[in-house]
Amino acid sequence: MLDVPAGNGETAQLLKELGANVTASDLYPEFFRYPDIPCIKANLNDTLPFADASFDVVICQEGIEHMPNQLHLFQELNRVLRPGGRAIITTPNYSNLRTRLSYLLLESEAYKLMPPNEVDSIWAADRAHNIHDVYLGHIFFANLTRQRALAALSGMRITEVHPSRVNYTSLFLLPFYYPWMRLLGGVARRRGLRRGAPSARRPEVYAELARLNGSLNVLTGGHLIVEYEKRAETSEAVAALTGKLNLATDRT
Repeated sequence: MLDVPAGNGETAQLLKELGANVTASDLYPEFFRYPDIPCIKANLNDTLPFADASFDVVICQEGIEHMPNQLHLFQELNRVLRPGGRAIITTPNYSNLRTRLSYLLLESEAYKLMPPNEVDSIWAADRAHNIHDVYLGHIFFANLTRQRALAALSGMRITEVHPSRVNYTSLFLLPFYYPWMRLLGGVARRRGLRRGAPSARRPEVYAELARLNGSLNVLTGGHLIVEYEKRAETSEAVAALTGKLNLATDRT
């Protein structure tokens, strides 16, 4: 298993105690507390220092929301996974109802916080050697539907959205939001099926999006804990997508 970013190492240590063979990696390995577990310096904005197909499982906790190139992150996680391997990505839930309302009001993840900015969202700048080492705060919202699309472009698919602690503001908002979400979601789905370019996968993709948008784990959870499965190499996923796009262009 690979734990990246590993932080102080508590997750890696727990995994080791459960019997896993763990490798840890972080932008600041000096913060890692467990010398019995190797912690390798790595920047998620760059190529990870691991060979292709090195791990059965990759855990990426609270990392994606700091990454400017999230497609690159998904491609790297997919690259280091073995076929059929799993990636578990956790992040603050930008798809729950509280955050959706907060974004409407302030373009912020919480209505008590200002939007991401260059004053509050630059962390550990004193440790950076160059701009690529700067640890950026929650500038890059990673909601579930965006994650899903990036995963598909990288060769992975969602297998499960795991439950997390309930956000009670989102739970309170649920009866007010949910009927409108179902109504407008149905309208958008029918419109897309009628007007979109021909694609055999469109009904399947739309059905998955509708299921995710209606998930109570998504709408009321405080965090997103999303499990992905590696289905193909990134090059294969891109080739398949290109083929479908070319087919759609030929038909029109």
